[in-house]
Amino acid sequence: MSFHEPVLLEEVIDLLKVVPDKIYVDGTVGMGGHSEAILERSSPTGVLYGFEWNEPSFELAKQRLSKYGDRARIFNLSFIYIKEVLQKQGVLADGVLLDLGISSFLLEYSGRGFSFQKDEPLDMRMSLEKELTAEKILNTYDVKRLSQVFLTGEVPSALKFAQFICDRRKRKPFKTTKDLIEAVKEFYKSSRKSLLAVIFQSLRIEVNEELKNLEKVLKEVPEVLKTGGRIAIISFHSLEDRLVKNYFKGDPRIKPVLKKPVVPTLEEIRRNPRARSAKLRVGEKI
Repeated sequence: MSFHEPVLLEEVIDLLKVVPDKIYVDGTVGMGGHSEAILERSSPTGVLYGFEWNEPSFELAKQRLSKYGDRARIFNLSFIYIKEVLQKQGVLADGVLLDLGISSFLLEYSGRGFSFQKDEPLDMRMSLEKELTAEKILNTYDVKRLSQVFLTGEVPSALKFAQFICDRRKRKPFKTTKDLIEAVKEFYKSSRKSLLAVIFQSLRIEVNEELKNLEKVLKEVPEVLKTGGRIAIISFHSLEDRLVKNYFKGDPRIKPVLKKPVVPTLEEIRRNPRARSAKLRVGEKI
């Protein structure tokens, strides 16, 4: 299996100031692209603590990074455990990376319904340790709760669409991504990709508590960063980027390194279309 290309790779490595004999954290290892680059640049003595919540991705990344031996310490955990793990290890980090994008592997090979381009079960769990699925949300949430999911995800006509879902599931419960796409077509009279993307994203955010988890890790990361250590965050949609932007403005422990986010070059976007909406923000522990 080929590995997907990590986004803004050189920019991340440079802005994190990766050098030998330092400790780094990749809170979203994915397929290991950024992690491998950090381990290479910090060779021969740098150490990486990596976190990957999705079980198959974790196994693949662990295999990919095994050549670095004890320098690569990879955990099958969400990034919300960064503080807990580093404190247990008795270490502080020189740099922390969070790439908030969903990996190509999950979209293409997970079979969990992350992509609207495949007919798969409406699961959307990053980790099977979670009980809530997209299917349960669509079939059991009442109108108020379901509309809040869509409102949070900035889905158009969220309340009316939630009511439509609740009415439709009485006739036909939601089981697969195809069922959801059919409902979207019926309600919006459209199945454009941008619309499907925001609806699928809103459900994925709810299933995995993505915004809540991001808020938690942002509050805790400064506690495990050395003074002068940096945190780099790549976001892919406005909900995440808004949280990150406000965090860098509002947390007195962190000062922004850049006035504006770094975005991919046209060359990178041509080479890797999934990078097109990426924004990289970087802060430094005061």
